Amino acid sequence: MTMRRLPRSLPMLETKRLLLRSVKLGDIADLTAVYGDPEVMRYASDPAFTIDDEYLQTVASIERNLVEDVAIEWGVVLKSNGVMIGVVGLHNFAGGQAEIGCLLAKAYWVRGLMREALLAVLDVAPGVGLARLDAEIDVGNGRSERLFSGLGFVHIGGDGESAVWMKTL
Repeated sequence: MTMRRLPRSLPMLETKRLLLRSVKLGDIADLTAVYGDPEVMRYASDPAFTIDDEYLQTVASIERNLVEDVAIEWGVVLKSNGVMIGVVGLHNFAGGQAEIGCLLAKAYWVRGLMREALLAVLDVAPGVGLARLDAEIDVGNGRSERLFSGLGFVHIGGDGESAVWMKTL
């Protein structure tokens, strides 16, 4: 896959309960429930954010990554109230495959919302030249294992700290 297949602007995706759209500076207050919660960030590559600068840097990074063909990241917004409750993204593009990752505010766990968001992203992934998606899941993160397994991802290996789950599109 050539990186030119990535969209220059983020397409908005819509499901029954959600809108997936670009993350904006105005979303920072909502994102504190995601990036600022140590339990949500427990299995993420970064610790929970503690200062406003970290949120500003994250929003700038999301915007820059799209322009530079590095990653695509959507904010997950509840249609019912307009609150951004999480993020889902594609990154590490190479040879028709990419990694998929997601974070969801704890108040919205166990409602099927992230499954709904991921299904929308899985629907558009082939359109950006992807034939395979990998999810790297930390050992002990049973919620993510169940989520991705339920979406048809299969465990293909790991290194003791994390496991790789794969789905052919």
